[in-house]
Amino acid sequence: MRTIAVAMTKGGVGKTTTAVNLSAGLAKRGYRVLLVDADTQGQCAKALGVETDHTLTEVLTDDVHILDVATRARDNLDLVASDYHLAKGSLAISRLNHDGHLALAKALEPAIQKYDVTVIDAAPGYDAIAVNVLGSADDVIAPVALSPAALAGVFDFVRHVASVQKYNPALKLRYVLPTFLDMRIRQSSEMMAQLRGHFGAQLCNPIRVNVDLAEAFGYRSTIFEYAPRSRGADDYRRLIDRVVSDLPKPQGSPVKNREELVGA
Repeated sequence: MRTIAVAMTKGGVGKTTTAVNLSAGLAKRGYRVLLVDADTQGQCAKALGVETDHTLTEVLTDDVHILDVATRARDNLDLVASDYHLAKGSLAISRLNHDGHLALAKALEPAIQKYDVTVIDAAPGYDAIAVNVLGSADDVIAPVALSPAALAGVFDFVRHVASVQKYNPALKLRYVLPTFLDMRIRQSSEMMAQLRGHFGAQLCNPIRVNVDLAEAFGYRSTIFEYAPRSRGADDYRRLIDRVVSDLPKPQGSPVKNREELVGA
């Protein structure tokens, strides 16, 4: 199982939109996907229109089996939801004297045989849960909004990832994903050039400003369900192409190609 964290220390950069649409897109391609919401805002369940009585908090504070709190969200896609009670989980982890930074990694172990990919939507910041997300991940997708403040934050995040690599050497900042690209704004192209110069091959094709992405959330749908022919859907298909190229084939259904996602 490959674990992918969608993380950035700054909020408002498109983490949840990316986590939800990446998970849904991988599921449509035949991967068995577990989406774990590790943010107290609990937006993943809202984005997918899922109602659940169980959350990640129970896993981290009550030793509940993670497979017992996973809820079916779509074909091939299960969700472990979150809410504001996750703050209790962060507090419980911070009080552990030994291996508190590995609590989430240990909780995810039962999922290894059931899923091909786990995608974790991380909260912004540096709290115990955010550290645990990186401690459990193989790869990181770092969404970077094309604004000066977010651009400055990405370099702080690089240092944060490096600090976690000391106890999770498998962790890799594999994908840097520019978001909210608006080519009408000169600054956007300048910031894209800066990211390209610093990250090179780690830089993904950008996610352009697209009202359909925001509207899809309001309709509790993925972009592939709400507007499959939109540029938002096409941008996320490119991201999925990139991620799939780095993944082994799924153990279940055959991999679908990107054309089969159009109109799905």
